[in-house]
Amino acid sequence: MKSRTKEQEFTDIILQHKSIIYKVCYIYAPKGMIEDYYQEVLCNLWQSFDTFDGRSKRSTWIYRIALYTCISFIRRKQPATISLAVDLSTEDDEPLKEQLEELHSVISRLNNIDRALIILWLEGHSYNDIAEITGLTAANVSVKLMRAKSKIKEMFNA
Repeated sequence: MKSRTKEQEFTDIILQHKSIIYKVCYIYAPKGMIEDYYQEVLCNLWQSFDTFDGRSKRSTWIYRIALYTCISFIRRKQPATISLAVDLSTEDDEPLKEQLEELHSVISRLNNIDRALIILWLEGHSYNDIAEITGLTAANVSVKLMRAKSKIKEMFNA
């Protein structure tokens, strides 16, 4: 009965935080592979489920595993540059659709760490939260984000 409780707890946590996992997978996975990345993240979450010690928020733990899993998956399966596929066909606002596609295109050209930092920053995470998720210091996050934002500006202006 105890293993069922563990499985149910895991399922509840995944259902509660599945949007985090999908966001990270969406940013890193090439078109048609989001589900593969999602499954890989779930496997890694399950394997490390017993080691979660509560020193950080669950969402931080999930972000960290999702980011590391996706980056690792890219290194193993896709050593070449990954392009982001944006399906905004249901979007009625054509200028907004074009801006989002361009933003995703630019973000996809960043290195893995910069991409993770920008995603977390765009979602409104504080530098301290980003530091906890990525394992960097808050000061390092600040510097790297400033540089990543500069790269994005350069790419938009190019």
